[in-house]
Amino acid sequence: MLYRTIGGRRTVSSLCLGTMNFGTSTDPDTAAAILDRFVEAGGTFVDTANNYGQWGGDAGRSEELLGQWMRSRGTRDQLVIATKCGAKTTKPGDPGDAYWEGLSAPVVETAAKESLTRLGVDRIDLYYAHIDNRSTPLEETVGAFGQLAAEGVVDVVGCSNTTSWRLERARRLAQDQEVEPYSVIQQHYTYLWPSPLPLTGVERLGTPHFQHAGIEHLDYLHDHRDMTLVAHTALLGGAYSRPERPLPDRRGYAHPTAYMRFEALRQVAQELGATTNQVVLAWMLHQNSAVIPLFGPSSVAQLDEALAAVEINLDAEILDRLNTA
Repeated sequence: MLYRTIGGRRTVSSLCLGTMNFGTSTDPDTAAAILDRFVEAGGTFVDTANNYGQWGGDAGRSEELLGQWMRSRGTRDQLVIATKCGAKTTKPGDPGDAYWEGLSAPVVETAAKESLTRLGVDRIDLYYAHIDNRSTPLEETVGAFGQLAAEGVVDVVGCSNTTSWRLERARRLAQDQEVEPYSVIQQHYTYLWPSPLPLTGVERLGTPHFQHAGIEHLDYLHDHRDMTLVAHTALLGGAYSRPERPLPDRRGYAHPTAYMRFEALRQVAQELGATTNQVVLAWMLHQNSAVIPLFGPSSVAQLDEALAAVEINLDAEILDRLNTA
């Protein structure tokens, strides 16, 4: 396993294990087996959120299962646990964004306490603002996260699904308030690039749905070495491993350039005797030490496939082919 540093002080594995479906579509026994194998392989970075499970009517189920597993295995001190608040529904049975809890100071404080209880821990290692909430003043949200850090309730703070200019503004506000700044951003990022205006187009501007890390995010990371990008949905929900299926149009990947890039990926995987998933993860690990791929396996076999990507070496010629496809 390779390792990275987040927040300037926490060492984490270079692969982050996503637990979004643990306790729902991934049953508890399988989830426990995946967690056991991840730790055995040197994995230390685990991601969850307070809303995971709400689509099945049980928000927080992932946190609860993770907490139960840590207690049963005695692994708490080996792990860096990330969780999030802001997208939990306030209307049970309806996870739509119209009912999300948001990121006001009272919500952030209460949500953190509830996550501590479900996880069974006395501190959250990395706490994210899950979805940028523009109905709450950014000053209030930044201050709330900063207060939790000052109290020792959380260690590192971050944001997710946020534009680069909002990230910069939040960090400036943290500096002005003399509180802990965001030092991790979690965005959707993978080998393929979506079309410039995915989903429904320009009407999405000004909404909290900027999920994919863009050129400006990567440029920001280049100039701010204290920042880390945790890249969620790195494997496109399994789309890379199923060539018979079309690329996910809902995320904006069904366009000619993406298919050409996908073909280059397949060719490299065939030459290396690796899977497309493994080449995607290896490519991400070769790009920038500030990028940590996050993936959510639903079986131990899928986890082992991803773990093997750490051992794949991509030489300069292969990287050039992948980068310029």
